[in-house]
Amino acid sequence: MEIAALQQIVRDRYFENDNARGIYHTALWFHEEVGELSSAIARGDKENAKEEFGDVLMWMLTLANLMNVDMEEVVANYLDNPRKKLPGK
Repeated sequence: MEIAALQQIVRDRYFENDNARGIYHTALWFHEEVGELSSAIARGDKENAKEEFGDVLMWMLTLANLMNVDMEEVVANYLDNPRKKLPGK
């Protein structure tokens, strides 16, 4: 699945509720999910980490939608940035 398609699915499913909640409170949910992912990693709980990776990704896309940020463009710019490449690559 392409990033833009996934971001659109997230927008279609969650934007109305997330927009009503506001970006500040939505960011708090995102931070909570990152904490849950960190805990799963620290415990070595791969199955729970897989679930939390999904949660973190969806909340990140939600935040991008609230800020009207195209994540496909963000990723492309990141990968094209010479400062982000390993030496000799």
